[in-house]
Amino acid sequence: MTSNEQALLDQMQDMGYSYGLCVTALHILSQSKQAVSDMLAYIYDEKPSEEEFIAEIARICEMNGLSANM
Repeated sequence: MTSNEQALLDQMQDMGYSYGLCVTALHILSQSKQAVSDMLAYIYDEKPSEEEFIAEIARICEMNGLSANM
């Protein structure tokens, strides 16, 4: 796990996001260092709800061609 991935996980846990969301988000976002950085900045700046966070992951996946296949 990279330092940015660890920071994102820590922030998601601090926000009280569910374990499933944390694991799934990291699995998807770890395909792109830029996606991890973008989501880390987003969570720090916006303090989104889980629902808002999921919507932002979907937007970033679409923009970057990331796959949600597990």
